[in-house]
Amino acid sequence: MEKPFVALDQKTNRIVMRHGPIDLLVKIDADDPNVLGAALRFLNEPFGEVLPSLCEELPMLRTNVERITYPPKGTIAGKMYESAASFSRFDTVTPMIAVAGSVADYVCGLIDDHFETRRIIVNNGGDIAFRLDQDQTMAVGICDDITAPDISTTVTLGWLDSVGGMATSGWRGRSFSLGIADAVTVLAKTASQADTAATLVANAVDLPGSPKVVRQSASELSPDSDLEERKVTVDVGTLSQPEIDQALSNGTETAERMKAAGQIHSAYLSLRGHRRVVCSPIGVQTGSNSHQLNHIAV
Repeated sequence: MEKPFVALDQKTNRIVMRHGPIDLLVKIDADDPNVLGAALRFLNEPFGEVLPSLCEELPMLRTNVERITYPPKGTIAGKMYESAASFSRFDTVTPMIAVAGSVADYVCGLIDDHFETRRIIVNNGGDIAFRLDQDQTMAVGICDDITAPDISTTVTLGWLDSVGGMATSGWRGRSFSLGIADAVTVLAKTASQADTAATLVANAVDLPGSPKVVRQSASELSPDSDLEERKVTVDVGTLSQPEIDQALSNGTETAERMKAAGQIHSAYLSLRGHRRVVCSPIGVQTGSNSHQLNHIAV
């Protein structure tokens, strides 16, 4: 296994952390200018243990949570299991559904526990964990299409909003999807919860049985996929307005059930230029700019 990489990007003043499939960008704002360097040195050792600990329990983490008889022993693996189990009423899930968000939460928590900061942002490929100190705010850009860079909505979050994570999922994203959403972004208390919910809501934005949706077994595309023989979306044809409305309604129903249960804060669903929002009362502005998908403007 390759060695973990942890370094400071001098141009952006962000910490870059890479190990295997894990690729983190960490931004730390603090009154003490020495905190960034101290955090950089501190993170080397615990970050190096993240991937080996997950690999050690990988068979369990790829197992349907309903068939797991005892929780994983690792800290991150345990959070993955906990998040997946809490959403298992919506679909068959494995702890792997929450891996990216749980890793982001873990690194964010390490920094928050050991250093005095005003704001921490840990971005794990679009699954983002953050901490805001009292009176701190930040703007989050939400994109309607994973493949397009333009932001259509900006959400301003404050420290009282009880949001600590966000994630985006869609059928053209980096992970497989059972649905046809161009993008579903979820805000939740943790990145682990947001990661899980975004995947499930994006799966629900769908037209089951439609010949316009081309699907293929996940195992054929990736033999190690925890989705195994489940059919994932590989192409979507031209959709009529009623079809777009139906698919978005299916996803919105799932998001509303999650919000009613207190499992998510907000969800932003988009398909072919149309959008639905399941939203708590936070500051939202529409429009576009040049930021990338899920880039947090700070």
